[in-house]
Order: sequence, then structure tokens, then C-alpha cells
Amino acid sequence: MYPVTKIFHSLQGEGHFVGYPMVFVRLAGCSVLDCHIRAECDEAPWKATERLEATVIAARAASLSPGGIACITGGEPTDHDLVPLVASLRDVGMRVHMETSGLRPVTGYPLEWLTVSPKVRGATKQKTGHTLKIVVRHDSSDEDAWGAIEEHDNGSEFFHRYLQPTSLLGIASNTEQVVRMLLSERNVGGRWALSVQAHRNWGLP
Repeated sequence: MYPVTKIFHSLQGEGHFVGYPMVFVRLAGCSVLDCHIRAECDEAPWKATERLEATVIAARAASLSPGGIACITGGEPTDHDLVPLVASLRDVGMRVHMETSGLRPVTGYPLEWLTVSPKVRGATKQKTGHTLKIVVRHDSSDEDAWGAIEEHDNGSEFFHRYLQPTSLLGIASNTEQVVRMLLSERNVGGRWALSVQAHRNWGLP
């Protein structure tokens, strides 16, 4: 049984698949204890609304978007045994994406797309995937932010790399800072691109 916060059909608002419709499977619980947005996380353990078997989740996802994309996210989805869930989603014809902090190695899953978004320095174990997306802390200087970015990126192998401003209720977004960093000499080769939570501008969850 998986603790589920919400299963819903929407448009992806972040990273490489911005604008693509997909079903989001948000699992509750996150073992990234030192995350700077932990208090605001939508998928805190106590926010689970139901506990569902993998086959039930897959059937619901398929009913919302037959043959579409199902994105497993959290919280931290690798807190759970995802083998049955990924298998069930594929069994009903869904293309499976996953978003993780990289806290644990993600191996053996037949995923179409893996996004790693590290939250804590020194804690990233998954160094390969399709997208590396780093949320720049709103309380960090450019130099401190680049230090964290380069640490997460060191030794990694990803097709796409994004920097994303922090977007929290009650806190001004640091979009201006992230744009400045992307246009600086530290990114002169264009290794990093901008990601934003575009779905918020569209009025979507």
C-alpha cells in the first residue's frame, strides 16, 4: 500500500517537459530531513489522503490519461518500494516518469524519464539520469549557490541541466538572481538553463 497525497491530471510546469499533459502520482513522506523547503512540502507524511495498492493507482492514472505519462513524485518517492507501482503503470500502458531528490540510487526501473532534483549537499547518490534540476535557495548568495550547484553536478551524467528559483508562499521568488547567474561567466557555455514553476502562472496545481 502506498501513502498517496494526490493523483491528478495536469500540465508539467517544470524542466524539460513543460506544457506536456501527464498524470501526477504524489506519494506522501520524505526522508530528506535537512531540506530547506521541508516545512512547506506539499507531500509531508501527515498529508497522505489515502493508502492504495499499486494496481489501484495505475487504474486511476490510466482512467485520467489512457496511454499517457504518469509522473511519480513526492515527497521522496524512493522512500517506498516502487517496483510494483512502476510495473503496474506500465502494465496499463502508461509511460513512466519519476522525480527524486537523488537520495538513493535509482536502478532497474524501466523509466522513460528520470529527473533528479537534489535538496541537500553531500546527500546525492543518483548521479545519472535525463534531467538534473537544482532549486536555488532564496537565502543563498550567488557564490554559495554556485558552490552547491557544482557539487551536485560534479561527476554527474545528465542530458539536461536546469536551475530553478525557489517558489514558496509568503517568500519573494529569487527569479532575478537565477537569471543573473545563468547569464554570468560561470554559465558562459550554456550548461544550465532556466526552469520555473510555470504551472503556477497557469493556475494549475
